[in-house]
Amino acid sequence: MRILFTSLFFSYFFVSCSTVSYQKTDNAKATKQWGVVEVKETVRNMSHSLSKYYKTDLKTGYLEWKSLQNSTSEHIDTKLITNEILNQLTKDKVPFVDTSIREDATTEMAFGKTGMVSADSRLAVGKFKSPSHKIKGEINEVVNYEVGSRIQYITVTLFLVSLETNQIVWSEQTNFLKTSRVEGYGL
Repeated sequence: MRILFTSLFFSYFFVSCSTVSYQKTDNAKATKQWGVVEVKETVRNMSHSLSKYYKTDLKTGYLEWKSLQNSTSEHIDTKLITNEILNQLTKDKVPFVDTSIREDATTEMAFGKTGMVSADSRLAVGKFKSPSHKIKGEINEVVNYEVGSRIQYITVTLFLVSLETNQIVWSEQTNFLKTSRVEGYGL
């Protein structure tokens, strides 16, 4: 009983003494896995380049995202990257549409026509916007091992495709070359 009490006490002591701290994402350091540094650099490069292209060359139309594909050996939350780029582009006044909610909107419009919705909040028919371009992309890698080191070359590529012509009208790539020590390899 005494051993059980002692082990429970020390377990509680270690858990209750643990702390959490937050740092600024701008001060993040590179890690062996895909992390904050890669996400921030990708978002900065991609959103700046696409915003500039939209404002100088495209100038009109609505954009929509297609899922970003992760073709690496790492678990990468592609939705996080997509959301951060979308957030930055929206702040830069680049217009987006989300066609995935059309069915919900159509149902609400039909309900509004039943007369059960007040005229001041009824959704108007015929105001949907169609995307003129779709953004798609991939994350790829090549990994080599040399004398106790893992060398990983990662590319993040985005494309902007015209839905009218299927032409790729813009593309951008962000590259990372990461070297990390691998314990017990190549000794």
